[in-house]
Amino acid sequence: MNSTKTTDLKQPTLLQAIGAILVAAIMWGSGNVLSRSLLIEGVNEIFLVTLRVTLIGSILFLNYFLFIREKFQVTIFKEATITGTFSVFSVSWFFIYALQYISSGLVTLLISSAPIFTALWLKVLLKEEKISKLRYLAIATGFVGIFYLFVTGETGLLNDGNILLGGSLAFCGVQCIALATVLNRKYAPKYKVATWLTYQYPLVIILSITAYLIFDISPQQLSTSQIIRVAALVVSNLSAFTAFTWLIRRVSALQVASVDYLVPIVGVTAGVVFLNESFNSNVIVAAVFIFISLLMNTKEEFSN
Repeated sequence: MNSTKTTDLKQPTLLQAIGAILVAAIMWGSGNVLSRSLLIEGVNEIFLVTLRVTLIGSILFLNYFLFIREKFQVTIFKEATITGTFSVFSVSWFFIYALQYISSGLVTLLISSAPIFTALWLKVLLKEEKISKLRYLAIATGFVGIFYLFVTGETGLLNDGNILLGGSLAFCGVQCIALATVLNRKYAPKYKVATWLTYQYPLVIILSITAYLIFDISPQQLSTSQIIRVAALVVSNLSAFTAFTWLIRRVSALQVASVDYLVPIVGVTAGVVFLNESFNSNVIVAAVFIFISLLMNTKEEFSN
């Protein structure tokens, strides 16, 4: 019998669901702030991404070989590799470069629009999601919020940045999150959380190291403060992915969207407090449109 396969997953209690949502939201929101703080201090983005995914992957591999000890399986490797390419590799690179041009708060605000596009990817890939008129309206409302940021040139930074470049990169990252959410929902319920996460990282690490070598990036000497923040970033990312994967194995892809209500709150607040990022009327207007679209998009899901 395949020991990685799991069946008859129980629905989480309300307390468990809230706990997983809080962990994922807080850790993802704070992760962007930690990354931007390191970029501001001159840490190379390619070096940072490669270091982060290698450390996370190494922790997962060590846990897998010491405690799980399952036979290598081609099927899960294929499914996890496809998902990991979007959820870890592509998301990491799009957002790390987006943070060069827009604030961490704005990045997390754009991330909160992911459920808008998740509904579309569900329709395209799983053929199981009927998009109602309400959800089409939600999608349009979310686009208005995103479009508003581009029109106003808002970057969330004080007299700096580039919304066209940073916003476009973040938008691509959001599409990867939405697509990865659908793929996680499709494949992850069949496997243990630790097994699924571990199998996502081999190709991600290889691709990251390849990029690191191609661009001929030199290793950087990190200060004690930077080492601590890198460690915190690894913990936050690992905790967020674990909580997210645990939750999405048990509830629908759109119900997991509750995470996206909290991520921008954490990211915007931490960015303003710790990185002196801007919080103005443009950010508020865009946030209102995106949050309204989230409410509309998930209303039917939670009423079922």
